[in-house]
Amino acid sequence: MKSMNIAASGELIPRLSTHRNVVALDSTDFTDVAAVVITPADSRSGILALLKRTGFHLPVFMLADEPVSAPVGVTAVIGGNAQEWLELENAACRYEAELLPPFYGTLTQYVDMGNSTFACPGHQHGEFFRKHPAGRHFYDFFGENLFRADMCNADVKLGDLLIHEGSAKHAQKFAAKVFNADKTYFVLNGTSAANKVVTNALLTRGDLVLFDRNNHKSNHHGALIQAGATPVYLEAARNPFGFIGGIDAHCFDETYLRDQIRDVMPESADASRPFRLAIIQLGTYDGTIYNARQVVDKIGHLCDYILFDSAWVGYEQFINMMADTSPLRLELNEKRPWDLCDPIGT
Repeated sequence: MKSMNIAASGELIPRLSTHRNVVALDSTDFTDVAAVVITPADSRSGILALLKRTGFHLPVFMLADEPVSAPVGVTAVIGGNAQEWLELENAACRYEAELLPPFYGTLTQYVDMGNSTFACPGHQHGEFFRKHPAGRHFYDFFGENLFRADMCNADVKLGDLLIHEGSAKHAQKFAAKVFNADKTYFVLNGTSAANKVVTNALLTRGDLVLFDRNNHKSNHHGALIQAGATPVYLEAARNPFGFIGGIDAHCFDETYLRDQIRDVMPESADASRPFRLAIIQLGTYDGTIYNARQVVDKIGHLCDYILFDSAWVGYEQFINMMADTSPLRLELNEKRPWDLCDPIGT
């Protein structure tokens, strides 16, 4: 990976001893820098508050000619001797090393090695595309790195996507931590495939599924056609503008739901948890987002599992004012169902 820049006050740029490119504080958004060097005067100008707001956790050094105490947000005060320039470089290197997520970090290192491949894919890092004018145009449009990063899943350096080991496993564990999940699995072919993985794993003929009328067709395919479960539908509202959602309030009433069960599977109407799975479109195509906490409070005790299809959202757990809409921020116990959430598909 190309070394990132150092950001510094304009007056300090000539004094810095580093092999890295140095950019002025007012000419960067700090996404391209690995460390920051400021003056004592800068520390009183609001730059430290700005750096804190970025959330990037950049190492910040204060270059001072006189002894001063390091204010909050400053990693160290330096005077400009050779050892201190090494400390600056070490801090920048640590920042770069910790910046990239597990799989992508390993992938970039592997691509930088420039290995030749004799396995799949057959384009051999784009080499064979470049043997035809149309292929050359295709290669030039996307750039070399795309084709160098397109490699066989059996390469042990990158771990194994099929048995979840190596950097692939580390990436899934890291994603679970980021999204506040107990466990995360990466699924190819998007959220539609993820929905079918969940519904086919949990449902079979004879199971009851509490089914949002506004669910994506992948849930219809997985739960109702492939698994063959029996639905009890949750009616979705439609306003005068044609927007769909949310679910009508009366559909969350337990007495109403048990009456609906009697129509399709009377022997399960009085079961303590009649529904094997509830499937809720957490964020609708038209922008309605459900309060996940209210949904679980209302129907959680009736279900073994709740699948929140979050294909249109997935960001709500990172926004405090939307905390109650996030299934991944709920506190669950033995009286509540397992929450399944598929916010990201690739």
